[in-house]
Order: sequence, then C-alpha cells, then structure tokens
Amino acid sequence: MKRNSIYLLCLLVGFSFSSCNGYLAEENLSNVNSDEYFQEKDGFESLVNGCYATLRTMYGSEPWLFNLGVDIFTRGESREIGGNYENRDVYSAELNEYTTLDAQNGFVSSFWSNAYYGIQVCNTAINKVGGRQSESVVKIRLAEARFIRAYYYYLLVEQFGDIPLVTNEINAPVTEFTRMPEKEVYNFIISELNDVVQVLPAQPEAFGRASQGAAKHLLGLVHLTRGYKSYGDQNDFIRAAQLFDEVINGGQYSLQTTFADVYNINNQQSNEIIFSVQYDSKSFGSRYGGNSQAYSYGFLLDKKVSSGFDRYSSEYGFHDNQFMATPYLFSLFDTSKDSRYDATFKSEFYATMAAAAGNIKVGDLRLYFPTYDKPFTAQDSLDLVAKNPNVIIVPKSMWKQDIENVGGSGMCPMIWKFHDLTADVGGDTRQRTSTRDIFLFRLADTYLLDAEACLKAGNMQRATELINAVRERAALPGHKAEMDVAPADIDIDFILDERAREMAGEYNRWMDLKRTGKLIERTKKYNNLTSSKGSMDDHILVRPIPQSIIDQTTGYFPQNTKY
Repeated sequence: MKRNSIYLLCLLVGFSFSSCNGYLAEENLSNVNSDEYFQEKDGFESLVNGCYATLRTMYGSEPWLFNLGVDIFTRGESREIGGNYENRDVYSAELNEYTTLDAQNGFVSSFWSNAYYGIQVCNTAINKVGGRQSESVVKIRLAEARFIRAYYYYLLVEQFGDIPLVTNEINAPVTEFTRMPEKEVYNFIISELNDVVQVLPAQPEAFGRASQGAAKHLLGLVHLTRGYKSYGDQNDFIRAAQLFDEVINGGQYSLQTTFADVYNINNQQSNEIIFSVQYDSKSFGSRYGGNSQAYSYGFLLDKKVSSGFDRYSSEYGFHDNQFMATPYLFSLFDTSKDSRYDATFKSEFYATMAAAAGNIKVGDLRLYFPTYDKPFTAQDSLDLVAKNPNVIIVPKSMWKQDIENVGGSGMCPMIWKFHDLTADVGGDTRQRTSTRDIFLFRLADTYLLDAEACLKAGNMQRATELINAVRERAALPGHKAEMDVAPADIDIDFILDERAREMAGEYNRWMDLKRTGKLIERTKKYNNLTSSKGSMDDHILVRPIPQSIIDQTTGYFPQNTKY
C-alpha cells in the first residue's frame, strides 16, 4: 500500500500523520511490492480477510453508541483503570444523558475512525481485485468486501447523517471531503447490496464469511430503515418484508430449539446465526484480540459485596457496571411462561472464597436477586436467610445506580447469556477480553424485523405469525400456546419490547429506537438519568462529527446541528 494512500486514511480516521508513518513502518517491513503481492492468491485472500478483521476492532470495545442513552440500559458506575477513569465517566454521561454531548467525545471519535478504517481496507481489497486466482473466487471475494463496506456505511449514515462517501482506494493526498446527503448514501448502499446479493453464495465455503442470506438481511434492514425517512416510502417496507421472507424461507437458517441454545458457548456456529464477528483465535490470527460483550452488563462482585468474592475468579469473571439494565427491561418478562428471563439474567451468586468474618464458606449463597415479576414477601426473605445465613437479598426497588444521588445499590441481575468462562480475567487493565463471537444478524432478529416491516406495510396477520414464532420458541415447556399474541396486541412499541426480550445486550438498541422514531420518547420515559439529568430533542438523532475530522479538513466540512 503506497504512503500517500495512507494519508487519506489518516485524515478520515483522525490520526496524526506521524502515527500513520509508524503504521507504514510496521506493515511494510519487506521489499515486496504490495501491488504484486496482492495479485497473488495468498496476498489477495489476506486482504479480504483483513476486511473481516476490521469488524473485530469495531466491536472489540464496549457498545457505547449502541446501548447507552436508550430505554433498556442506562449509565452505571464507570470503571477505573489504574486509578484513572480515562474519561469513561465523562464520555458515557454525554452519550447517556445527551446534555453535554459534543464533538470531543472520544467514543464517538473511535466509532467514526474504526468505521472509516474498515471502509478503507475494503476499498483497497476492491481496488486490487483480480490477479492470479479463479474468476469465480474473485467475484465472491469482491462481493464480500463490498458487503462489509456497505455495512459500515449503514452504521455511519445512521449514526452521523450526511457523511463522506469514499468508494475508491486513494493514491494521492486528499485533505478535503464532501458530506453526501443521507439519501444518496442510502441509494449507494442499496445499489451495492443489490449487486452482491446476486453473487454471494447461499452457503459460504467457511462459517463467518458473508452469505447471500446476510446480504438479504442487511438489504432488508436498510430498506426498512429508509422506509421511515422522508425520502423513503411504503415500497421500502414491502421490499424489506420480501427480503426477510427470503432469508426465513431459504432453507439455510432455522431457529434453535430453545432460546438458551442460541447462547451456548459451544454452539456459536449454529444455523440460526446469519452473520457474526469471529473472535476465535484460529479465524484470522490473534492480533486483534477479543471483545468486551461478556463483561459489559454487570458489576464488580468484590466491590459491591464486602466479602466472599474473588475479583479474578473464573467462576464469575470480571464485570463492569458501565451499562446498567433499567427496571423497565426486567419488567418486560412474564417468567411464568417465558424462558428468556432466566436464560438472559443471572440472579444468584455463590461465594468463591472463604471469609472468617461471618464464617463464609466457598459455595455459600452470598447474593440473591428475587425474580422481578414474582412476589417476594417478608416471609420469603426470612425463609431464604434461614437456609442461607450469609445471603444478601437485593430487592428490586434497589436495582438502580449508587451514583448521582440515585440511592440504589449499584447492582441488579447480570446479563449472563454472553458469559465466557474461557476469557482471560486479567488484572486491572482494559485487556479483559472474550473470544465469543458477536452475533450481528441472527434469524430471530430477521423474524422480528420482518414483523416490523409487515406492520408498516399493513400485513398484520403475517406480522403476528412472525412474532409468535419467536415467542413460541421462547416458551417454557407446556406454555407455548400462552405465548401467542393476537394482531390487536401488536404495535411498534410491542415489537420494540419483543426485541428487548429477545435481544437484550446485543448491539442494536439505539439504532432500533432511532429507526422507529421512539428514541426520545422511550428513553425519557424509562432511562432514569436521561429523564432527570438529560436533554433530548431531534438534534440528538445524529452524533456530532468528531472535531478532529473538521480540524484536519481544509475545505468546508459542516458540523451537525447544535453540536
């Protein structure tokens, strides 16, 4: 890759030119001409694999822009790293409460940088297509790179609105970019996906590669999202439903037997998974590390409970309180018939280390959260303590923050479906990573998006069938019929609630709420810090353009309104 082509990447991602020189020094250690190398089979394959690997960087950190400032998650206590918050407390408050969100937010800047880095890797792969490999393989690899690039552009246009649309590998210094209108970016994404869906195989040669089903799912999501916009129309909803139906009925994917099966760590390549970010160390090497999904929705047991827990025990691992589930999320489950509450949350924690004070033994029940929708009486409490004298019972009234004068415990049941016993617990650093895959598209998601498209297209019977298929799979044994709903029960709020029950903790909530026009309404209603401390109006429906990008652009590069 030539030095001046990297200059464009430096500008788009906001790196200094000196840091890019370091990148070049790291990557170009041999005298092999990159153009020649990438024409060879191994070189070109490594370049396309690099497109996938950029997704690891994109999703390796916490889901700041996906799950803060929403209805089912709020801001918890920020974690110190080496005695320093590293602005995690400031940036997360800006994203959750919106009031002080500005162009200096580091999490917003990282999102922008990582997405454009991925786009530039894809552009390079697309530009260097051809060479000494079979034409059929080249077509598929080209389609894979275009699919990933289209996905990045979808993330960017929804998060930032009008954005630069860069589709070529640049081989000359560029310091000026134009923000393309959302409508044109959407037209580009749809055009790209319409092309690649004809090329990508229904069954890829290896799990994790883009498939025709993944392209159809993404194209359906793009049409569904555009349908809500001023430049979209009813045909977008109709087309979205058609595409989702093709994925559901195509024979390549099926719902797992139970909801819990989806998250079995030994079942990450099930036929419910349409597209995921691969973190297995064998997939693309170990360079990009793991992700934080397993750690993002909990709290430090040893910090909140005075004794009985070892922070670095592999039994429970290390969990942050940065993303705290709101009471509204817990309220959505009817545990008398729905298996997803117990399959999603962990409510009982047993001592992992003995303590002389209180005569605590390893294995003692130490922390207990009563089930949210079931009565837990004073007698229930006495009975539990009689059997487990060292237990701490946290009533649901205390499932709130212990910061910002909220007055809660800073604890609630942890989202446990992503738990990874094999993850490196590590020390007090940012390197606690899981190598579980992150599911980006799975079939239950397709069902619920299809139901949403059918709702908007006026096909209530089909919407009901789709929702009931997901709900029946989630039923406790003997309660399948009780999980069914009628067309009259379904509106956009019901679908959003169902998506919360099915997909809590997956990386989509902010974009779901924005797409459906419910971000402000539901976040104000259910996110306690946003409602008490925040300020939301339509300008928060896009993020601020990172100030570093504006500063490094020589031409006119406008900021989003009110930032």
